[in-house]
Amino acid sequence: MEASNRRSLIIGGVVGLVLGLLLGMVLFWGVWPVEWEDAHSYDLAPEAAADYMALVADSYALDKDPASAAKYLEGWTLEEEQQAVADAIAMYEAMARPDKVVRVEDLAMVLGIPTTGTVTPVEPTAPSQGLLERLRIPCLVFFVVLLVLVLAWIAFRMAMKRRAVPEAPVQGGIRAVPAPPPAEEWKGVGQPPLGHFLTTYQLGEDTYDESFSIETPTGEFLGECGMGISETIGAGDPDKVTAFEVWLFDKSDIRTVTKVLMSEYAFHDDSLRARLASKGEAVLAEPGSPLLLETSGLQVRVDVTDLIYGGEELPPNSFFSKLTVELVATAKPAGSGESRL
Repeated sequence: MEASNRRSLIIGGVVGLVLGLLLGMVLFWGVWPVEWEDAHSYDLAPEAAADYMALVADSYALDKDPASAAKYLEGWTLEEEQQAVADAIAMYEAMARPDKVVRVEDLAMVLGIPTTGTVTPVEPTAPSQGLLERLRIPCLVFFVVLLVLVLAWIAFRMAMKRRAVPEAPVQGGIRAVPAPPPAEEWKGVGQPPLGHFLTTYQLGEDTYDESFSIETPTGEFLGECGMGISETIGAGDPDKVTAFEVWLFDKSDIRTVTKVLMSEYAFHDDSLRARLASKGEAVLAEPGSPLLLETSGLQVRVDVTDLIYGGEELPPNSFFSKLTVELVATAKPAGSGESRL
């Protein structure tokens, strides 16, 4: 059905978006994480900077070339150089390597790096976060918000379906459930029902599509019946529904029987009837004129109990503002032929 397909497309799009986000997180954080290259020496952590300064001192001790040593420290600030020298001297003093201490002090003297005075210890800092690391929390928040929106949308659709069945009045704190009619009132159906369902469409329910399970008293599944949007007319929101499909599925012969419940305008429009003929037999929607859906094992009587047409600029009686339909499902007597109401 068109409404069902539309809803499936919406759900499929949302699920695809969520799966795409999850796949992106797995690929770019797990399989192909970002790897930083060509970092500068002044970006090193304090411990690594001290080691680097010690290596520069060893190089200077070999070639005695101040220009080459200064080139190794291009881009460094005086504070960074002083801190690295102090850390290197402290490291070698702790290792009892006075020769290495002398090399670092010689390098500092040649390059004019102060080795006296108080140097504020620099705590190790965490490496700078990459773009994906910074986006991790926003992505997770977005995913949670998206999940909440999907759940809210599903809850809204379920609430709209519940509204389609009028609630029985509450008496003395207990909801009064109407008793099923006596067996003699099931005229044209033949047996007490396996299911008695009410469904109401109201203008604005653009994804209206109701289905009901038909089961035996012991809970055995026999089939399903329902009603959904078949055809709309005009333009703009909300959709203007001019025809519905009422259908019956019987698992015993694996087929679905469908009839098209049409407005007065659609029923008398030959081109529209011809276009919808492939969906099922055309039937005029009017209270007091029930129709019957039959398969080899099941039958469903369909009664229009309330009908209100819309009154906008479209032709008179061309689309429904409200439509309430009662469906009564029964088992078809064995060996019975086509029934007529």
